[in-house]
Amino acid sequence: MSILVDFNNVPQRLLDFEARSYDERYNQSPLIRGLAYTLIALEWEGTPSILSDAFIPKPKDSDSFIATIERLGYRCDVTKLKTLEHIEGHPHPCFIEIENLTAIFLGTKDGKLILFDYTNNNTIEYPLCKKPCLLVSISEYSRLFREPPPESQDRSNWIKYAFYRYNNELKSLIILSFVVSILGALQPFFIMSVYNFALTSSSQATLYWLTLFAVIVGFSEYFFKKMRVNIIATSGRDLAVHISQNVISKLLWLPYSMTSTAGVSSQLARLKDIDTFRRLVTAESTLSYFDMPFVIVFIIAIALMSGTAALVVMAGLILMLVFCVYSRYIYSQATSKSSRANAMVSYQLNEILRGIKTIQGLPLLRVIQSRFSASHLQSTNDAEHVSVTNSRVQAAGGSLIQVIGTASIVAAVIAVMDGTSDAGAMLATVILVWKALGPIMGIYNSISKFQSIKASSAQINNLMAMNDDKLTLEKSPPIRLFQGSIVGSGVSHRYSGAATGLTNLGFKIPPGAKVVICGPTGCGKTTLISIIAGLEERYQGSVSVDGYNIKQFNSYRYRTSINYIPFNLHIFEGSLETNFILHNGLIPTEKMREMVSFFELDTWLPQGLDTQLSVDICKSLPNGIQQRLRLALGLGNCEQSLIIIDEPFNGAEQENSHYFKRLFSDKLLNKTVIFSTNDPGMISTSNMSLVLEPDGNLKYFGLTDKYLKSLS
Repeated sequence: MSILVDFNNVPQRLLDFEARSYDERYNQSPLIRGLAYTLIALEWEGTPSILSDAFIPKPKDSDSFIATIERLGYRCDVTKLKTLEHIEGHPHPCFIEIENLTAIFLGTKDGKLILFDYTNNNTIEYPLCKKPCLLVSISEYSRLFREPPPESQDRSNWIKYAFYRYNNELKSLIILSFVVSILGALQPFFIMSVYNFALTSSSQATLYWLTLFAVIVGFSEYFFKKMRVNIIATSGRDLAVHISQNVISKLLWLPYSMTSTAGVSSQLARLKDIDTFRRLVTAESTLSYFDMPFVIVFIIAIALMSGTAALVVMAGLILMLVFCVYSRYIYSQATSKSSRANAMVSYQLNEILRGIKTIQGLPLLRVIQSRFSASHLQSTNDAEHVSVTNSRVQAAGGSLIQVIGTASIVAAVIAVMDGTSDAGAMLATVILVWKALGPIMGIYNSISKFQSIKASSAQINNLMAMNDDKLTLEKSPPIRLFQGSIVGSGVSHRYSGAATGLTNLGFKIPPGAKVVICGPTGCGKTTLISIIAGLEERYQGSVSVDGYNIKQFNSYRYRTSINYIPFNLHIFEGSLETNFILHNGLIPTEKMREMVSFFELDTWLPQGLDTQLSVDICKSLPNGIQQRLRLALGLGNCEQSLIIIDEPFNGAEQENSHYFKRLFSDKLLNKTVIFSTNDPGMISTSNMSLVLEPDGNLKYFGLTDKYLKSLS
């Protein structure tokens, strides 16, 4: 039986996807079975567990089909046919919806449709008739190339192309902003008309008609403003979700060797960048950016009322732009000093933490104070300077706008006094001046935001340009199921600055073996387990599983084909069932209950799978119960053939070693299991031992019985 996916062996692929362990999943979401048949025909390289985890439920099966297929990297074409008679020549297999029937279209034969009814798991025939239908097929381009459109391949400008997805919405916002500006400029003309026509003619009919016109303009302006807000509320939210999902997905797809050395602060900073764009694309204040170009509409309207006032507004606008350029320079100088100070604080702190071993003999508090206090004080002072600078810019900008508005109004009043204008035009000019200054006020208000948006955009673009495990997924051999044979040859590893490390290790583990890795603390047990689990890639030599060097596999493919249970398995806040799903994917609830009962956790989890867990709750449990819970969550349904466990039952080996004996004779009987421990009782449960010297050299590799005899 091949350990790699054989695309030509369709019967075997169907058997893999029809495994009994997925019956519950198919009963909950029958469409997954339909997706499986479609993807097998496309020679998709994934596994049933990957499809189960990737499935996106939606109210309509057609929407769920599209969302799941696109999540797997394909593109969909949606076609509506007025009659089934036009279905000839349509690419298949594909999703089809005919009235209340949803199925997978497999082709035509003898004037009938051949459909796979995934709900009832059988193939049916359907007559070619005049009924309309909806077809969702995978595009020919993604069938052949399975890659994103060319524009999204420029990952260094990812943010730009993310906004391109909503190009039509951006155009709509620009057009609507122009219309709103036109309607806003028309309203002051109502006041001028009342003075010039209604009052001079003393005609109530004229006043009513002018009032009706003003009401229509007012309601129209409200309607178009509401449309703009709706676009921000819907498309803006979708764009924020799109950016958030992709950035977080990128962080999760980054190689372990990269994320394990990155500080938590740097990863949290990307979440702050996401929040910056979320506020940008969902806040109503963002609409002021679209209003700015159309200030010219109000200036033209002012010019029609009073040319002098229009000239004053134009001069004020130019003065405001000069002020903004200068203010941005001042603000950027202040923020750059603050950024340098913050960087120095981080550098000093990292230096202290990195050299903690070399300064243990010194008074640690004095070292921290002398190295850290100066940079921290400078950072605080610079942050205060940025705040003061921003306040001064805001105050100066507000005062400047007040001066521009006042000067424009004075110019309009002078025009009335000179007889070149009238009172109606003056009042209309006053309103138009403040309407024109409204968008201008957003110029200096956005100075501080512009810097943060620019910085966040650069950080996200840099992140999205990195190579990750997802990009190399298709180039890696697709794994079907490992048998569990492991061979290590010349495996060596040494951390930077360490005097010792793993040195030239060699071992050969047959399928089904139960292997213990033991040795004194610091000899490299966890490092060796991390290498075999595919987490640590910086080593010399080779590790092969079933004859394949693990480095030729994509990290994600390899790690999902084995079961690695770390020493510090994280407990997520949520129910026990949620934790099972997060650690193992969607597995049958029956298997979850079975594992809980096996480790005798029922009394500690009174609500069963609905028991709420958190880090604090787990810390309140006895250590032995914590370790049993860790193994129960980590093992899941024991589907993989290679299981690697770092320090099982750590600190509670004696009272829990019998669980390992039962596992090895029952659930893990035919599995290859590698675990690390120094407890004699746990060691005795294995049949092979790999013993390390304190300096990381290989002391012994062979049968456990011989090793235990040598100790006695």
